[in-house]
Amino acid sequence: MIVAAALGAAPPAFADGVDVGLSAGTLGIGPLIGIAIVPGTYGARIQFGYLSHSYGTSSDGVAYKGNLTLRNVGLLGDWYPWAGAFRVSGGLFYNGNRVSLNAQPDGDRFIFGGDIYTAAQVGSVQGQVSFNAVAPYLGLGWGGGVGAGLRFSGDLGVMYQGTPKVRLTASNPTLSSQLAADLQATESGLQASLDRYRFYPVVQLGLTYRF
Repeated sequence: MIVAAALGAAPPAFADGVDVGLSAGTLGIGPLIGIAIVPGTYGARIQFGYLSHSYGTSSDGVAYKGNLTLRNVGLLGDWYPWAGAFRVSGGLFYNGNRVSLNAQPDGDRFIFGGDIYTAAQVGSVQGQVSFNAVAPYLGLGWGGGVGAGLRFSGDLGVMYQGTPKVRLTASNPTLSSQLAADLQATESGLQASLDRYRFYPVVQLGLTYRF
């Protein structure tokens, strides 16, 4: 800016509007970088999220140990309709979110589809849940503003990640036809219970510094 002023040229519109910070929420934790394309009116952000979380759950009488991995990158456009901190945002995420499942035996047995199997008959049962790799996003938020300094930000929105894709596999390579059918039915039950996660809620809080 000093050099531009010395040369008598106007500085670029975004020269006073570069944000660097950190956000945390349902997308995980990660850095973000924003730029004011038209200060007080339009901006753009790129943000990263990562988190790994282990938990226990059950479906159709089968207990699982689960691990949720959040891994995403978003490219977002912001509109400040009243030239203040309130913004309307939209964009796309690379959605690398995944869930890994490990079925837990009931003592030394598994129960799938109401049928009882020994651990030797089954081996171990692993599950994977994946989503669309590209997910559109729409939301409302608070942030931006004009001028340098430290500021808080927040976003509330939804990411459409498509119908979850569920796959269960047993480690025993010689499954009986009945066990294979019961695993398929269990997989379908898991699929039905996860269908509501097509729309993923996004709640993020951030702390940024504008240069």
